[in-house]
Amino acid sequence: MIKSFLQNQLQQSVQSCGYELNMPLILDVPANRSFGDYSSNCSFQMAKNLKKSPKIIAEELSEKLAGCLGDLEFTAVNGFINIKLTDKWLTTRFKSLHREKLEFPKSEQKIILEYVSANPTGPLHIGHGRWAVIGSAMRSLMKFVGMDVSSEFYINDAGNQVNNFYKSVEAAKAGKTIPEDGYHGAYIYDLAKLDEDPLIVNLDSQKASLKDVGAKFDNWFSEKSLHGSGKVEMALAVLKEKGLTYEDEGALWFKSESLGDEKDRVLIKVDGSYTYFAVDIAYHVNKVERGFNRIINIWGADHHGYIARVKAGLSAICGEHFNNETGFKVVLGQLVILMRGEEQIKMSKRTGEIITLDEVVEEIGVDATRYFLVQKSPDTKLEFDLELAKKKSAENPVFYVQYAHARICSILRKLELDGEMLVLDDNVKLNAQEREMMFLCLQVYDELWDSAVKLTPYKLTHYLASLAKGFHLFYEHCPILKAEGDDRVKRVAIMLKVKETIALCLGLLGISAPEQM
Repeated sequence: MIKSFLQNQLQQSVQSCGYELNMPLILDVPANRSFGDYSSNCSFQMAKNLKKSPKIIAEELSEKLAGCLGDLEFTAVNGFINIKLTDKWLTTRFKSLHREKLEFPKSEQKIILEYVSANPTGPLHIGHGRWAVIGSAMRSLMKFVGMDVSSEFYINDAGNQVNNFYKSVEAAKAGKTIPEDGYHGAYIYDLAKLDEDPLIVNLDSQKASLKDVGAKFDNWFSEKSLHGSGKVEMALAVLKEKGLTYEDEGALWFKSESLGDEKDRVLIKVDGSYTYFAVDIAYHVNKVERGFNRIINIWGADHHGYIARVKAGLSAICGEHFNNETGFKVVLGQLVILMRGEEQIKMSKRTGEIITLDEVVEEIGVDATRYFLVQKSPDTKLEFDLELAKKKSAENPVFYVQYAHARICSILRKLELDGEMLVLDDNVKLNAQEREMMFLCLQVYDELWDSAVKLTPYKLTHYLASLAKGFHLFYEHCPILKAEGDDRVKRVAIMLKVKETIALCLGLLGISAPEQM
């Protein structure tokens, strides 16, 4: 991770020059790259203690750093310290990219990542698909950087919605009208024709859909198992012992307002049945009991108000054994709006009902489905244009990235290297496009680490777009097939690294890197 490496190296050098930093030194890539490859505002952090202007500190420090870090170039501009990586510095590190095992920072966290967890009472729709793709990409990235993470699907196979589902299928079997509060989709009548347990059939269908879209789960956790093991009763018993429950109008309430929720919540309804919230407390406590010290959930945006009450339940039962502030994280996701060009699609042509995840995958393929569903932050609404996803042009973001990889493979075939050894000289001179491609490739492990730690796999699609755009410009300005000598060696070496980098990132997002298109 060159950014992290440089940050540590600069922090040590700044301190060795006699300056004290009261916070970690941070590097950013400046918007105007003519200033440098990286920039630091550390002079502003030190201005108050040193009683000097950031401009003067930056000028002094740039001169001193240039003396002790000769393979980097420093300039001071308006209080910022700008760093330019020399061609030799870039080339030396570029040569080892993807060739040495990278050791990412270690973490003591044992993480459980829960996502999708759709009721097994119907097919998965495209919204479920978004959480499936985002969750599986998070899982893949976290595992890649060495985090101890387990992914889980919580099966809601108990409660009123399941009872209503069974009643709906039984009514359809008997030729009766499905209850008003039942399930009315055409699939209910299909299930009514089968002898198997309809809930198991539906769940198996969901598992197949998730597998087809590349979503992997380490565990499938049944809600019924909580009831069967007495975990719900045990959780409520702890709340009662701690004086955090009370009865009112025949219902049992949790004093969640006293623990940060906006109001108290019902645990047991008047009819004696558990609320979904009561069972969910037991489920999250069970996660802690299984040894997880970080819980990450991907929920729909309509669950925003649910966060505080679950945290209250965890705090009440687990207390000091679980840190809510660092250990509980909810990623909220917005809706997916399916489009065909300018027209919004609201119903399936096939069934006249919701558009399923399977239908989308069938129409545009897994690669396009995953790329479009992961390419934006989950907290923003996603307009998913199916017609755009099928285009074989630069307008289509997944085609644009995959084409860069396929184009490199095509060029390599034309070069007919046949095992030719390409030895890149550390002292080779780079033009603007060559150094930009080296610089972009060298950022890959910083990008992967940030995407994993910050739970932002969508940023990896932005990086891939930059790589693809950079390569197409590089190919336009730097002849390869007719290049000779050092130019041939360095450009072929750059192509090979770009190819490996694109394939690595696409693979971690669960998207293929085709060699021909």
